[in-house]
Amino acid sequence: MASPMKKISVFILFLWVAFTFQWACEKPDTPQNPFDDYNPAQDTVKFIFQDPDSVSIAGLYSYIFKPTCANSGCHDGTFDPDFRTLESSYNTLVNRESIKKDGKYFFRVKPYSLDSSGILARVNGIVTPQMPIQIEPDSDWGKRKDHYISLIRRWIEAGAPALDGSIPVAGLPQIRLKGCLALIDDTTFLERRPFSGPLLLDSLRDSLYLYFSFGHDAQDPLSFTHNKISFHSNPHVFDSTAVTSDLETGFPAIRMIGLYGDSVSYTHRVLINPRMLMSGSRELYFRTYLKDQFNPLSEIPASKAIFSMKKYMSLERKD
Repeated sequence: MASPMKKISVFILFLWVAFTFQWACEKPDTPQNPFDDYNPAQDTVKFIFQDPDSVSIAGLYSYIFKPTCANSGCHDGTFDPDFRTLESSYNTLVNRESIKKDGKYFFRVKPYSLDSSGILARVNGIVTPQMPIQIEPDSDWGKRKDHYISLIRRWIEAGAPALDGSIPVAGLPQIRLKGCLALIDDTTFLERRPFSGPLLLDSLRDSLYLYFSFGHDAQDPLSFTHNKISFHSNPHVFDSTAVTSDLETGFPAIRMIGLYGDSVSYTHRVLINPRMLMSGSRELYFRTYLKDQFNPLSEIPASKAIFSMKKYMSLERKD
């Protein structure tokens, strides 16, 4: 017969095994996902434009690069230039050295220089193999080839501007807008007019935070200088009548969906009074002015920016 002490030891062992088994079978609490309750009106895969200017990177991507060049096994990310998205199209074209340097064509696209841009040599058959090698069924390249080549030429002649209207300089990283959003009462985000339209106000308010996310290949956006923002009712002309404020940094950055559908960090913000700024106007446009250590002052969006980008950087009254 087992001793009392042995019975107690066996009982304690039984309790320990039972507790361990129960703990192991219980599922741990699922961590809260900060995006569970976020339902953006903006497309979360890519920045969509409606009828983009054909002589812009958005128009070239929509009408040429995406339907004609992003073929499976070709410019679908298999190799550069990468025409899967608008952002990757621009970043792998402008001032990017050609893998195969034929004659004088050292860059795929060199701003202002038709004679040095390899993409024109490729589509015109000056350099082999001529592009596109393969044409997708939904592409109208065969019917509109000459027109599309003329659009590429005009874009390069204008300096191959980015979405925000900036003209890139070879070898110099630039400030890029990654996203813009508006926050009311620390809890409510303003919706946008689909898909890349203005931020919508249901009524005029006395206070509203605008948040901005910027990117840079060689510098922390928090180290930018001359952090300013200007407001005007005219999307194209920011003159001396524009209202200018400082952009604030140093607050706890927030992560949300950005301009191109990825999660980005919003590091700059400004508190504004829409009731005062939008008095007598249904629309309010804004531009940011920042300075990195490489370039002159960066204006985003610049005057040459496509109109869709200017609308993205604006507020509009719904009432």
